[in-house]
Amino acid sequence: MNDDESNSKRNEGSYIESMSSCPQKNLGEYQQARIGSCHEVFMAQRNDQAEIEKPSRSQSLFQQALSMENDVNIIERSPDSHKRTHFTASNFTKLAASILAGGVLLGLLLPKNPNLPSRSWQVFSSITGYTYFLAWSASFYPQIFLNHERRTTHGLSVDFCVLNVLGYVCYTIYTVNFFWNTWIIDEYKSRMSVTSSDEDKTTNDAQITVQGNDVAFAIHALMMSSFTLSQIGMYDSFATRSPSQRVYAILFFVFMFCIIYIGASWIFEGRVDFLGFLYVLGSIKIGVTIGKYVPQALLNQTRKSTVGWNVWNVILDLTGGILSFLQLVGDCADMKDWSGVTGNPAKIALALVTICFDIIFLVQHYILYPGADERQSYSTLPTS
Repeated sequence: MNDDESNSKRNEGSYIESMSSCPQKNLGEYQQARIGSCHEVFMAQRNDQAEIEKPSRSQSLFQQALSMENDVNIIERSPDSHKRTHFTASNFTKLAASILAGGVLLGLLLPKNPNLPSRSWQVFSSITGYTYFLAWSASFYPQIFLNHERRTTHGLSVDFCVLNVLGYVCYTIYTVNFFWNTWIIDEYKSRMSVTSSDEDKTTNDAQITVQGNDVAFAIHALMMSSFTLSQIGMYDSFATRSPSQRVYAILFFVFMFCIIYIGASWIFEGRVDFLGFLYVLGSIKIGVTIGKYVPQALLNQTRKSTVGWNVWNVILDLTGGILSFLQLVGDCADMKDWSGVTGNPAKIALALVTICFDIIFLVQHYILYPGADERQSYSTLPTS
């Protein structure tokens, strides 16, 4: 028997005892009526008390949950929270110095581009190439570490991540074939050949400007962008943070366009125009690069904050874009052959678009929405 039943029995007994002062006439009926009434009253009181206690216990759990969330937010906003951040200004300075030193070391030790006639520019081009390779490669890590520290990817556009992977899939196939596939290299030289009007001779000395550091960057970028995309599933959920319908439409369009191009070249030329297909992939990479930054820029504008979009990632990306453009233009000027620009549109467009959007992100971070702590809690910000 529980306490409520014991209390009820004792109270019922007290009512029975109080009936002894009533008149002897009809005492049994009166006592029985009082006992029945007492039992009904106490049962009703006990049920009411139970109903009151249920929301009270739920409210207590809710208050505890709110308290735990507040504790987490206080910890994230505490003065010591920056000690856990991997990419502070001081650490970034060290990283920039390491990238520069690494670029110089690799540029001096590794083989140079033998197609460049000037020995001094061979060295400078090699240093520039490996420096931008290291800068662009390192630009993936601040975002990865920030997602890991927060245990969330809120503030990072899902559409950006998906399009980033798609672009680097195309760019990796493009650079790998232009660097290692001898058939593609010969086909490229044949298409870029120049006919001399004086001697009626055809020369095929056009050079491909895709270098080893381009290939290394493309492969590394594909792996890191894929890992960043996987963090959405690890820390959040693709069920709640899925790509938009626009991105699904883009993926479907790209797949169908590639299939149609391969089929059409096979039907009309009797073979697959693989060099042309690589240019298609390069064009897709350009289009994706232009489009992939738009969702992130719009997300920052909607949230009126760049929290969750790491600024060091943007600075390193901008550095790589400038150096990549400088290397490409310098190589073409040194060889006195500007077909490297017209024949490699993916690389130059990638550099120019990257520079433009990185400037937009820096304006958002430092001018439009300044003072946003990289470790600020998301509880007060839209997280789409």
